[in-house]
Amino acid sequence: MAKGKKVAPSATAIPGSNPNQLMTTSELAADNDLGYKIRVLIHDLRNISKDEGSQRRTLQTTDELYISSPYFTTKEASIIKGATCKRKASGDARSCGPHDLAPIYEAVFGIEKEEVQDEKFLSRLRRQGLPSVEDEPKPVVAAGPIDGKKKHKRK
Repeated sequence: MAKGKKVAPSATAIPGSNPNQLMTTSELAADNDLGYKIRVLIHDLRNISKDEGSQRRTLQTTDELYISSPYFTTKEASIIKGATCKRKASGDARSCGPHDLAPIYEAVFGIEKEEVQDEKFLSRLRRQGLPSVEDEPKPVVAAGPIDGKKKHKRK
């Protein structure tokens, strides 16, 4: 840790003081215990394919976001998931900004950034917008039998 850097008290002391008070992600990262555990999680996520310890720990998680044991207690996981992100420029305190989520969704769905900047896509977006949830299309049903065999009508 850099010299002169102030560190928040241990995470075990923070939540008990005011259970309704949300912590910021910056406060969590600065906390001695939780900050260390968060750094271990980040390390493991970045090194899962080349480090046996990282792989072993991540495979033990039970949460889809990896915010669970062996990294965090149930109480710590709750604090982390409830944390707010203080953005100095906008003052927005939502947990994650759209610009933070976009690269994650692009990677998860295999969509290139250029695809959502493509003029064809943008033209459709301008024309159609986004359908409302009430206008949700009916599920697509396969045309024909599931086994791929055509049914013949009897004469």
